[in-house]
Amino acid sequence: MSALGEDIRQAVLVVLPSLPEDKVQSLLNKLASIGVESKSDLQFIKEEDLPANITTIQCRRLLNAWQTKGETSAKYRREMVRIIVDEMRLTELNPSKSQCLTVAKMIVKQHPKCFADVMRDGTVIGSGYGSLSTQLKTRVEHVNRGSALSRRRKQRRVSNSPADTARGPADQYGCVRWQPECPPGESEESLKEKQREMKDLYCVEGPAGAERGLLTQLMKTTYYLQRKTINASPPPSIAELKNEWPYLFTPKELYSHFKLLTDIGILDKMEQVMEEKGKLILQFFQQKPAGTNADEVERILVKYNREEMCDPCPCVILLLMAHFRENPEGLVLQADKLATAADIERTLPLPDSPRLIVLGEVLTATQWMLSIEGQVVVPPHSNFVAGMAAFFSSYYNFNLVYQEQASCTLEFIQRCFIGLNPTSGTKTTKLVSQRSGKVHEKKNNSVNPHVSSLLRRLMDFEWL
Repeated sequence: MSALGEDIRQAVLVVLPSLPEDKVQSLLNKLASIGVESKSDLQFIKEEDLPANITTIQCRRLLNAWQTKGETSAKYRREMVRIIVDEMRLTELNPSKSQCLTVAKMIVKQHPKCFADVMRDGTVIGSGYGSLSTQLKTRVEHVNRGSALSRRRKQRRVSNSPADTARGPADQYGCVRWQPECPPGESEESLKEKQREMKDLYCVEGPAGAERGLLTQLMKTTYYLQRKTINASPPPSIAELKNEWPYLFTPKELYSHFKLLTDIGILDKMEQVMEEKGKLILQFFQQKPAGTNADEVERILVKYNREEMCDPCPCVILLLMAHFRENPEGLVLQADKLATAADIERTLPLPDSPRLIVLGEVLTATQWMLSIEGQVVVPPHSNFVAGMAAFFSSYYNFNLVYQEQASCTLEFIQRCFIGLNPTSGTKTTKLVSQRSGKVHEKKNNSVNPHVSSLLRRLMDFEWL
């Protein structure tokens, strides 16, 4: 028997240890016939899926065990958090955020397999102890609710010094070559000559010139000058950048610039993630987990399931936005299938922050464009995943902060999909409360709590 078959057999015998072998085998055959491929699939089993020779009570015992395992794990974690906070409050009635952080760090260091924020593929989310720290502080605030102890205040620092108005963590956040040195054997004048050569090529061949091998090498060589232009203070407008570096607004060079900036091949990464984590996210929402925007999630899934050969990527993005209660138009805009870039600039209210524009219905669209600062900067291309890669690249390539309307989804993509997990800094300046809808300033040294919560639940779902 395969290791997978043995795992499922054990999942049966743990619940029904005295089940006769012939009934065990009958049950395993039935599960295999309906497509069970892993232990995580067992949570989707219904009573009518089980063979007739299993009694009703045995069926219900199996279903109860398989469908509540994840809930039980979360319950034990919450109970542990309550116990720890009670112990902390014996010496400090209102532990600070930094104290909660220190305790969470110690716990994760001693028990990483149980409490670290790590996806099954080894991706560490942020510091690795962000979700536990958040749970501890949330519990502290809950038990102190309504008490004067809960009002910790810090003196507001007011300063107009140049250091306080300089560019901050949003720019260099997660970057490894934010402003490199001029390459050996080159000077700014020689690089500007190469820049003029590329502008001339664009005038003759347009975006098609991006496929030339010579162009790729020229763009890599002039990366230092590109970053110097982008990082200038005050920063140039997108229109000015497009005029100076037209090939930087082609998908190929957006990906290449992002790779030099972060050491991540974003298109390959997005394709791999959608194949693996995309399926995980779909399965997670298909089980209708508590705490999600259930009606909207259900509507998206019904529409997705009606379509044949539908790309899962747009469905995953819409599900995330529904879960975070973010308006899809904060990230994706729809346009007519036959619309041109000029049509879109004339008819759609394009905001300053980036938008992925899809031609047709989001779930079935095969063409996309990219807009920034009210203009279409990348004309129609195919493949929604490629569009998401280009769209996300623009935030890092051009030092842009995440828009409030899609900040949770963008940070989730950054941390879970792309794997950019700096432990401090932020590309989100404000945080919208899912409960009240109020806007708060976001601390620059923490994972968004809504993102952290969903990542924690996905990690539990994936492991269990």
